[in-house]
Amino acid sequence: QFKNRAEYMDALSGQILQRLRLRTQRETRGYKELIAAYGYLESQLEQSRKKISWLEYEKEKPKKDTENGSEVEDTALKAKLEELKVIQYELNDAIKKKAEYADKVCSQADALKKMEEDLGLSQTRCNELETLNKALQEKLTTAEEIVTVLSRTSEAIMGEHQSLQALYNSQQAKFKGMERDLAHLTQQVLEHKMKEAEDLNNETSVSKKLLQLTRLKELQESVGIGNKKVPPLKGGVGDMSGANEKLGATPSFVDDVVIYPATPFDSLEAHDVEVSALCFSPDGNYLATGGGDKMVKVWNVKQDLRTADLKCSLSGSGGGIMSVQFDQSSKTVLAASNDSMARIWTIGDLITRHTLAGHSGKVMTAKFMEDNNKVVTGSHDRTLKIWDLQRGTCIRTLFAGSSCNDVITGKYLGSTIISGHFDQRLRFWDERTYNASEIALEGKITSLDYLPERYLLLCCSRDNVLRLVDLRQNSVTTTFRADGFNVSLDWSRACFRFDCVNTHLENVLRVICVHVCHKWCVWVWP
Repeated sequence: QFKNRAEYMDALSGQILQRLRLRTQRETRGYKELIAAYGYLESQLEQSRKKISWLEYEKEKPKKDTENGSEVEDTALKAKLEELKVIQYELNDAIKKKAEYADKVCSQADALKKMEEDLGLSQTRCNELETLNKALQEKLTTAEEIVTVLSRTSEAIMGEHQSLQALYNSQQAKFKGMERDLAHLTQQVLEHKMKEAEDLNNETSVSKKLLQLTRLKELQESVGIGNKKVPPLKGGVGDMSGANEKLGATPSFVDDVVIYPATPFDSLEAHDVEVSALCFSPDGNYLATGGGDKMVKVWNVKQDLRTADLKCSLSGSGGGIMSVQFDQSSKTVLAASNDSMARIWTIGDLITRHTLAGHSGKVMTAKFMEDNNKVVTGSHDRTLKIWDLQRGTCIRTLFAGSSCNDVITGKYLGSTIISGHFDQRLRFWDERTYNASEIALEGKITSLDYLPERYLLLCCSRDNVLRLVDLRQNSVTTTFRADGFNVSLDWSRACFRFDCVNTHLENVLRVICVHVCHKWCVWVWP
């Protein structure tokens, strides 16, 4: 059992050193015996050499005595010679053993040297471990101090958490109570708003009726007539020759009485150059105009519907504006421009919310789809694109094969998108499958407008003819022509217009074509 890591590491280092010493003693024990035997053989060898030297001296001595005339006994000499041979044999054996022991000593010396090297490496490793042990001990001490500090901090945080949890529980209870109160108040506000809306609708209905009667009376007074028939104006109103050629009679839904104002109610200097697009908001409070000066301007329409003043200017377009449209809330404006893009602004803060870039040609038209979360654009690059405003990306590209100048979409058409093209064809796209069907006309189509109550589609084309297409029959039912009426621009626009003498839709239907000739005239067909 150890009190801490330092004691454990000291004990471990001591055990390692003890084991290394024991191994050194055990492996060097055999070398000591060899060295002692080698020393003994060296001494024996030295004695044998001395003895041989003495015997050789003794061997030579009888010869000298013989030469001097002394006589040596042969028997003693032979005995000494025999003894000398024995000693010689012993000397040879000793030399052989010396060589063997010398080899063993060399091998043992090499092994001892290697063991000494291993011992040095072990000692170095042991020193490194001791250094590491000291460093780890210091880190352990620092970590223990940090743990102590963190423990104290954790206890303080836990106390704060408990107090905050208690405060959160009380605030949560208050919040639930406020939610219940808010739901109750919201229900009361909704009921009050519904009642106000109902009252406002009633008041608006009465006001509209009075305003329509007043306008009708003023129009009658301005042209100096009562309820008598008015012949067509020269150069301004076309005939029904095209309709008579095809159907032989005027449509039953057209009234006989047609009244036109002699002068405009108001004139606005809207843009520095030509005005190429305009659109009223669904609530009737705003008018949006787009021009070749790359600006979209929003105008406040007065309650008398005869004057307007500038509310704001929306900038950021890189080309002339080709079409404008409001969303259903009348708070957002969509515009198509010649810089191959469409843009969306909010009127309240004048911020560009979306820039729809992806066409390779100028964008001629852009329309909100039914839920206002999608936009469809038509371009001279012969494609239509559908954009998801929540993701800000194009989700579908429709290849039409011809330049698109106008599209129609909305809740009355369901999942159908109608596009008009320069190859003289109307194309009907199913949003669910994106398959297309076609109707061939006789001129390049410049604009489209839809009358949902009668399933009529108005087409303006470059052959100077307006055509009504009955979508129930998928055929042209009426054509409109006039002397001097020339569709000279690719963005000439024609639309339906209602003179609602009363609240019924069937009263009077007008077809208006604006800025369609070099003189920028307005043509009206009853």
